[in-house]
Amino acid sequence: MRDCVLTLSCPDRVGIVRAVAGFLADRECNITDSQQFSDPDTGRFFMRVRFGVAHPEATLEALQVGFAPIGAAYGMQWQMYDAATRGRVLIMVSKLSH
Repeated sequence: MRDCVLTLSCPDRVGIVRAVAGFLADRECNITDSQQFSDPDTGRFFMRVRFGVAHPEATLEALQVGFAPIGAAYGMQWQMYDAATRGRVLIMVSKLSH
């Protein structure tokens, strides 16, 4: 089983968590971690879901293509990636005392 991560933000409304969880369940993906919150000041909803993918046919590309209509329906800005992929990091330092 490989792990993937989905991050998203969109206008807050009823049904977002259900749509995401239903999409993953329909593809027999197992949610191993999920955090979400709604910002009442901006009216935006934010979510991060880590999930396991058991079926070899469920490639990352196939999951991304399958999720695109949900993202569009909810006006989401989203990203889905393999959890094993290391993110790029930039460390900056200065010689000045703080």
